[in-house]
Amino acid sequence: MRYRVPSKAPRISRHRLSGPVLLGSVLLLLLAGCGTTTVQVTGDDFPTPIVPSIPLSLGVHYSEEFRRYSLQESVPQRGDWSIDIGSAQVNMLRTVLPAMFDRVVEVDSLEPETLPQGLNAILIPSVQEMQFAIPFQTRSNFFEVWIRYEMSLIDTRGDVIARWPVTAYGKTRSLMLETAEAAMRDAAINALRDAGAFLAIGFPNQQELRPWLESQLTALDFTP
Repeated sequence: MRYRVPSKAPRISRHRLSGPVLLGSVLLLLLAGCGTTTVQVTGDDFPTPIVPSIPLSLGVHYSEEFRRYSLQESVPQRGDWSIDIGSAQVNMLRTVLPAMFDRVVEVDSLEPETLPQGLNAILIPSVQEMQFAIPFQTRSNFFEVWIRYEMSLIDTRGDVIARWPVTAYGKTRSLMLETAEAAMRDAAINALRDAGAFLAIGFPNQQELRPWLESQLTALDFTP
């Protein structure tokens, strides 16, 4: 929350403020800009990508850390920020992945004996890094969010097939929304949309995945 100190102190009364009262007033002014700004991102209207569906069955495992992911960070002179994107990023993948594959199944456990029959692989997304910037830091009118994911694809025995990064960026103009919380939420949702598009479009072209993908589709009349 941005707090502007007025150029002239307001006139409280005709009586002069005593030392303790004046000190208390100054402390209140300083603390006004140093609280915690909490941003709960709960987007559930992510666009469905228009991409060719890959005729494979994909399991996806959302770890507890991924489901509850939030960034806690302090901004000098602007207090603490808490940005929770856990449920929103799960919602984003629940929209994107079914458009990419014929079948998508969420799995709670990675133990081979507990996996559903017929899965070709299991995707495990994780957040490697998240950053943000507010107008005070960049001296601009924008709130910005960066997210770097790592996607891990494993087979049903638990062996790693491939790992690759998915990067995302989103921003929003601060003047378009009434509060800093709303602006940061909008920037985070834009970053998640960017991640979904990057994943959907880039998946078939990942060099790490090409050998596995080609081997899975050999018997099918499908070109990724």
